[in-house]
Amino acid sequence: MILDTYMYLDYKEAEEGASLKEIIESLEGHPDYGGGGIHAGEYTVLKEAVKNEEVGNLSVCCQSANMGYDKGTAACTFKSQDESSVYVVYRGTGDGEWPDNGIGMTRAVTIQQSHALAYFEEVVETINIDKNQRLIVTGHSKGGNKAQYVTMETKYSDLVDICYSVDGQGFSEEAVTEWKKKYDKEAYRERREKLQGICGENDYVSVLGISIIPQEHIRYIETPVEKSNFAGYHDIKYMFAALSFDGSRGGYVTTFGGRKNKDVGGRGALGEYAAALSAGMMKLPADKRDGCAAVIMQLMEASSGSKKGMNGEKLTMMDIKDFAFQGIPLISDSLLKEDGGRGLLEWFGRKEMLSGQHLGRMVLQVKIPKLLEGAYKWKETADQIEKMMAEAGKIAESVPLYMKGAPSYYHRIKLSAGRGKELAQNMLKIAQFQEEAVRSYKIWDSSELKNDCYE
Repeated sequence: MILDTYMYLDYKEAEEGASLKEIIESLEGHPDYGGGGIHAGEYTVLKEAVKNEEVGNLSVCCQSANMGYDKGTAACTFKSQDESSVYVVYRGTGDGEWPDNGIGMTRAVTIQQSHALAYFEEVVETINIDKNQRLIVTGHSKGGNKAQYVTMETKYSDLVDICYSVDGQGFSEEAVTEWKKKYDKEAYRERREKLQGICGENDYVSVLGISIIPQEHIRYIETPVEKSNFAGYHDIKYMFAALSFDGSRGGYVTTFGGRKNKDVGGRGALGEYAAALSAGMMKLPADKRDGCAAVIMQLMEASSGSKKGMNGEKLTMMDIKDFAFQGIPLISDSLLKEDGGRGLLEWFGRKEMLSGQHLGRMVLQVKIPKLLEGAYKWKETADQIEKMMAEAGKIAESVPLYMKGAPSYYHRIKLSAGRGKELAQNMLKIAQFQEEAVRSYKIWDSSELKNDCYE
């Protein structure tokens, strides 16, 4: 987990053979690290951790940036001082990789997974790893997914001792099916047995896709995060964090240490909700799931300023349509109707109250008349389209028999009428969704929860 945290320093200037302690000491005055900049939290974790000689003496080698790999394949290898142990480490999602995550929800293999495998096998061959050495593969988030993929796929499986996937997402049904075809039952079991999962209690990424890590190999770590810091629930450094209330400042203070937090019994409310939402998404037909995943991941990519993935992935109108008519209803239904969703809302609203501190409220403002007006307009437009398509259908049927065999006329009219009818039906679904939302908000407003912590 310390090495997984190191990968988020995004430090590519380390000299081959340098120890982790030497690297961290060299960054003490750097504005991004020891100087309190963007990677100060990760730096603090590492600065404390390298005080342990076994950790501090690990040396770096085979940095992917020096081996011709793309920026998405951010990987590095570490060796113990006596070279008895080798750690192959993958960073989480890099610039341009978000769409590749979505592809992994529907395909057997992605481009970035195949690059991770190529890196691993090149490392094995470059430094001549043998069975006398202990070989550990690890990574956080997408890096954890890559570590799992490598363990399941590599021709050097007999050399891998164990794989630690930290908050790493699962795979598509297609990937699991391929592995079951590729290996006999015992070989498949042996590879899975090498997988270990380490997850933040409220992590929302490790639950994505189908998990191939045996349930008894998964442990959950206390991850104290301020309620407003949603990203923190998936940030590895918070597995090393402590959160305390500072009365003089009137808020919470986060500090980072060099040892991971204690294990907890299972997932928290956010983790449970994310798991239920993911399960619902995985039940969608593959093409619809692909569209929903593409939109979510492209939005994540867009947040960093990129309009497409590093391998040229772009959204299509069909992707957006799938998300509008499959993804949004799935999210809203699970949040407002399912036990896990209601539990999550209550957890967010009551979390600070239970600790004796109430620093603010969750505020949800809904203009119900606007929602109802929108629903009415959707219905009105759908009705108009239905009438137009009915007229088009009548026109098509009135075409003389000798012209009905001409695809350029009769069949085009029939096809357009069919598509128009489908559009009208989708508009009615949007209207129904908005009306259902209004009913849910009215119930919410009349509930006791509003008096406690909701407006």
